[in-house]
Amino acid sequence: MQLNTLDIIVIVAYMAAMSLIGLYFSRKTISRTDFFLGGRGMHWILVGGSLSLFSTISFMSVPGEMIRYGFGFFVAYLIVPFIIPVINRLVLPILMKLNITSAYDYLDQRFDIRVTRLSEFAFIFKTLLWMGAIIYTASLAVSEVTGWNIFIIIAIIGVITTFYTSAGGLQSVIWTDFIQTMLFTGCALVIPIYVAYATGIGPFGWWESFSQAGRTEITTFSLDPTVRITTIGNMASVFFYFVCTSASDQMIIQRYLSTPSLKEARRSVWVFILSNLTSILFLAICGLSLFAFYLQRSNLPINEFQQQIAGTADRTMPQFIVQELPHGISGLIVAGLLAAAMSGLSSGMNAISSVVVGSYSEKVSRFKFLRKPLVLERLTGVVIGGLGIALAVGVTFGMRQTDWNLVELSGRLVNLFVGPLAVLFFAGFLLKRATGTAAIIGFIISLLTSIFISYGKQIFGFEQSISFIWIIPASFIFGFVATALISLVIGRKPQLNQSEA
Repeated sequence: MQLNTLDIIVIVAYMAAMSLIGLYFSRKTISRTDFFLGGRGMHWILVGGSLSLFSTISFMSVPGEMIRYGFGFFVAYLIVPFIIPVINRLVLPILMKLNITSAYDYLDQRFDIRVTRLSEFAFIFKTLLWMGAIIYTASLAVSEVTGWNIFIIIAIIGVITTFYTSAGGLQSVIWTDFIQTMLFTGCALVIPIYVAYATGIGPFGWWESFSQAGRTEITTFSLDPTVRITTIGNMASVFFYFVCTSASDQMIIQRYLSTPSLKEARRSVWVFILSNLTSILFLAICGLSLFAFYLQRSNLPINEFQQQIAGTADRTMPQFIVQELPHGISGLIVAGLLAAAMSGLSSGMNAISSVVVGSYSEKVSRFKFLRKPLVLERLTGVVIGGLGIALAVGVTFGMRQTDWNLVELSGRLVNLFVGPLAVLFFAGFLLKRATGTAAIIGFIISLLTSIFISYGKQIFGFEQSISFIWIIPASFIFGFVATALISLVIGRKPQLNQSEA
């Protein structure tokens, strides 16, 4: 079954609605603070709901991970609630008291311009890679279910998202992200409900099939760093990912800064964490139900079925959407796939624009046409959107040359700079003696650690790759410890003490 006219109407209507939201907020956006921080008046529920870190990568990769490798990846998310005190008690009290637009303005005040520029370049590069990856995964999914050319889909997603983001600024980004998160979560709930209805088998039956296939076995810990997933290792990965991104990623910090007070920002963190836990739970259930559905449909012995489905696990979700779901619902869920990509792309565009404009607006102000209200801001967004589209094309070609699944794509490509960026911020938060030089050296050591873990097999010819789950924890720990030790040797009293920062 392919998408029919009703499905296409649903998709087009959704795209049109997102564009109209951008146009609506474009009339309310009159200043730079409006464009990048929503006038610092965004409601905490909207901010928290829009902060979901799950994108099209998650929509396809999480069920695919469940189908191909089993339950071990998901147990680690039990650690997520312990992240809240770190963000609410350490990170937000420091950042929310500063009159800043960009997270990296803090580093300028705490260290010096060298650290600021380094952090900005790292964030921009990391976010562009992430944007390219999520556009690729959405386009791959839609291509699978429609048969359309993947490069045409990349262009459509990029152009529409660039339009509404450049028009409406952060207010349109937060509103569309909130809507997209709700749609995304609802779509993830529809699939297991439909599987239960179609097969007459519920969650206990799905779990029984999963257990017989050995998919419920969990490796708690291993001293071998090449073991792909262990519970302890992945808990460390999840914990450090959320903490590092919440403290150093402009896409997230920008949302906190858009709330009117520290109290509101802290409330948004609770919504953020709960929405992410809900999303991961629903997506894991999707993978569980789809495994049971296709096992029943194949009539193959479990071992043969596992070998057959392993290579296409990441494509199982979109294939099911078009082949099994009724028309209209198929179109809505394809819109959900597009929503997840557009959410990530719009967030990345606005966040990068806020960093670029904040740092370089004075240098380009000699051009008269760029002095007009919000012309520079919107033009920068258009350029960033174009770069995201170009990188999506590059990722498309690159993925054809590897055997990574989408979880590893995210881990080994997108997360290279997560630990290094966080080193700079936590050095400022926690190390009173840290200087700009010490922070930069710690950043470099952290980045080299990330590269070594991600690409050690390719660079040094190792027989096996170190597991991607260690990229963020190891890079952050090595970089932070190095910064602390160097600060003991060459440290001095920082330009701002902790109470001032």
